[in-house]
Amino acid sequence: MASKKASDSTQAREGAVFVRKDGNIELRVRAKPGAKRSQVMEVGTEEIGISIAAPPRDGEANDELIRHLRTVLNVSKSDLYFDKGAKSRSKILILASKGLTVEQVVEKLKSDSS
Repeated sequence: MASKKASDSTQAREGAVFVRKDGNIELRVRAKPGAKRSQVMEVGTEEIGISIAAPPRDGEANDELIRHLRTVLNVSKSDLYFDKGAKSRSKILILASKGLTVEQVVEKLKSDSS
């Protein structure tokens, strides 16, 4: 019998924000570039909808997404980075937890949407 080894990103997860096996927090984001301002629009069960105040070209929207989330989550530049999806609207970001819990991250994201 062949055994299957689950990778960090394919483990069972709960919602758009969860802790990976490596201890980091994974954020599943649906980016909406070209908005008037950057803001978390919703924290859904599958993805976090975020409007981005930058066009989707030359990496501008990705840069603004990271900048905005770093500000919302109050983390340093090296603590938040892309895992997958840098060229699509659906993205996976990794947050080096540094003591933050999933609940704290979700609360900070929700506070940006109000």
